[in-house]
Amino acid sequence: MALPQYSIRVPVTQLQLGMYVCELDRPWEGTPFLFQGFPIQSVQDIRTLQETCEFVWVDRRQNRSLTPLSTAQAAGAQAKTYAIDYREAVNVAEPMWREAQAVSRRMLDAVRFGKELDVGEVRQAIGECVESVLKHPAASLWLARIKHRDEYTAEHCLRVALYAIALGKELGMLPLELEELGMCGILHDVGKIKVPDEILNKPGRLTDEEFLIMQAHTTYGWQLLMANREVPPAAVDVAYTHHERMDGLGYPRKLPAQRIPFKAKIIAVVDAYDAITSDRAYSEGRSSLEALRILFEAKGTQFDETVVLAFIQLIGVYPPGEIVELSTGEVGIIIGFEAGSKLKPRVLLVLDADKQPRPEQVLDLARNPLDAADRLIIVRSVKPSGAYGIDIDSYRDKGLVVPA
Repeated sequence: MALPQYSIRVPVTQLQLGMYVCELDRPWEGTPFLFQGFPIQSVQDIRTLQETCEFVWVDRRQNRSLTPLSTAQAAGAQAKTYAIDYREAVNVAEPMWREAQAVSRRMLDAVRFGKELDVGEVRQAIGECVESVLKHPAASLWLARIKHRDEYTAEHCLRVALYAIALGKELGMLPLELEELGMCGILHDVGKIKVPDEILNKPGRLTDEEFLIMQAHTTYGWQLLMANREVPPAAVDVAYTHHERMDGLGYPRKLPAQRIPFKAKIIAVVDAYDAITSDRAYSEGRSSLEALRILFEAKGTQFDETVVLAFIQLIGVYPPGEIVELSTGEVGIIIGFEAGSKLKPRVLLVLDADKQPRPEQVLDLARNPLDAADRLIIVRSVKPSGAYGIDIDSYRDKGLVVPA
């Protein structure tokens, strides 16, 4: 490949507006570029080049500016685009989430006050959840991480439904199967309405008698759902069997693994994950990484191994919404990752190395992995929601917007 005399090679992480791209690191054919040579005129141009190439050649004679961006500046150039993409996805998914929350609350209120369960309304909400997960999976899982302690049961049922739908998709289920699985998720704990609040919210360890009452929620749920002919039979089965175990030591019937419905095995895993990562009266929520470790250690005994491994693959080590501390000392919120780069997430930096608020900026560890001293940036630790006083909900409300 003959290069122009005045061209220089520039990594795509150091591109900036005004540079004139005269050659790529691959043939022009098959790339999205119409012209073999063009000036970079927008952040979208930079992003497209970064998605297509590892480096390019630029013609110094035709540049309007040539000073390469620093690592931090390059991350900032990408920040606006990433933030807009993520904000748009969240904005599309959020109305679904809020309506589904309202449906979940009405569903539990109906059970609490002995009214008829509006299965049609619940089914419609779950159908919209399926559509959201299929179209905007990362944004849907981000919204599932928004939690309010005073609405735990209603939000828990909905989160379990969303996680189950996403996991079912990971396992290759079709949309109609995903809708039924979502119904299983949102209805799995309706029996807890019959359990006294002083037991549900007890801050200390349950007595043997209290634990038996708690276990009875599976039977209560089975009875409640059996009484409504519109409820899918699978949801009735899951309400009854989602606390059975692979080793036959579960409740209420100590079923052997082969008799536990597959959908119940799915709900068991996502139910446990959400419970472990949520603040409860008796314990603070743990990080996603810690929850996945617990699930992994219990595969084959408490949980189905295939389901656990698929869920770990789905969530990843660094799921959106998790708080992380980097090797630079800075703290941020994971907002996603490139396909194939789950170990190198995009992080919205919100605190500096002294743990003080800093201008928000997106750092993509897959594309900008070095700090100012050219040292590799790594995730030092993963923290649960609320760490360092960071209010995840407030960043959701802002749409993860990085100032332009």
